Amino acid sequence: MRFRRILIGLLLFASIDCEDIKRPPLYSLFLTPNISGNIGVVTTDFSSSGRFKVLNPDLKVSYPGLTPIHSDAVGRYYNGKVYIINRLNRDSVQVLDPDLAFQTEAEWSMGAGTNPGDIEFAGPNKAYVSLYNSRFLKIINPSNGASLGALDLGGYSETTSTSGIPDGLPEMSGMKIVGNSLFVCLERLDRNDPSGYFPPSGVSYLLEIDIVSDTVLAVYHFPFANPVGKPQLLNLFGEPHLVIATPNRLGYISALDGAIVAFQLSTRSFRANPLYLETTAGGDLMVVQIANDHLGYASVLDASFNKTLQAFDPSTGVKSATLLYIPSSFDASLSALLLGSDRILYVANTEFTRPGVSMFDTSNGNSLLTPLPISVDLQPFDLFKLQEN
Repeated sequence: MRFRRILIGLLLFASIDCEDIKRPPLYSLFLTPNISGNIGVVTTDFSSSGRFKVLNPDLKVSYPGLTPIHSDAVGRYYNGKVYIINRLNRDSVQVLDPDLAFQTEAEWSMGAGTNPGDIEFAGPNKAYVSLYNSRFLKIINPSNGASLGALDLGGYSETTSTSGIPDGLPEMSGMKIVGNSLFVCLERLDRNDPSGYFPPSGVSYLLEIDIVSDTVLAVYHFPFANPVGKPQLLNLFGEPHLVIATPNRLGYISALDGAIVAFQLSTRSFRANPLYLETTAGGDLMVVQIANDHLGYASVLDASFNKTLQAFDPSTGVKSATLLYIPSSFDASLSALLLGSDRILYVANTEFTRPGVSMFDTSNGNSLLTPLPISVDLQPFDLFKLQEN
């Protein structure tokens, strides 16, 4: 996962030098209203700094100013607050208050070098933080940051390595709570592989944990390795599923050996047929959003580092359209996709000369609503709804 971010930040984009971003001026507090339907945007210079921004879909603008964050971060929303997960080299959870123009009200260290990847909320007083560089799944009180303990998941790390020395880390990534169960994706990569590219070591796991007793209930084997991103929970084919992109080998060791998969919650099993195969997409499946049984979207990175936004039919696995194409000569990628409750697909485009967020109307033939990406000043890296899921 860390390799993946280095790949995106250093190989696909131009090298950028930027001074630390300073706290925005006081007047910006009055220019950033907390309006239902707004989209949170985590932006970055892929060097030293980032900023949290807010996009208004109706006005097709982002508000000025806003809060400095880490250059490698993702965001979540819960219980009226924004939680920024500052990853490696800041290793913290930062809490923003929407009623005070999203200014920082607290920041809690998750431990130096632990590289937090995601946060899931069991309730107002309990949350889980996945730590990519640790064997421990951290438990905190999201109202004050107090530690509530940790679960040792080191026993679920890979047991073999091409180097002969397994790294002992399960590489936990995206998480999702459904009912009383926390589902945690374990990539199980081989950090000690001589290539240095963290290839999958074999089977990746989906762990189910009881959030009442904090015990592991079951371990499910992904049909394809290397789950990336946050699982999407939705009704698919008439019942709830978790949808996850599993690109397997990617980047410099790219191969057409991954897929978008769906975990059926009623049977606690992966569907036999993947929703979309890399052999059809023609590249690594990096990000996915599913609209319905017959419409899905994927951000695809091919072996030559060309980037495409593709539409496909999850029921047949057939590609229906290519909505965006960015050649490798452009310093850009499609780093995040978000399907809003307004049925708009929001796409983060990190092109250095014109970074921003594009909007597609999924209910009107995927028509492009923004001839030019909506500027968010820096390069958008993550998108999320500013509302309860």
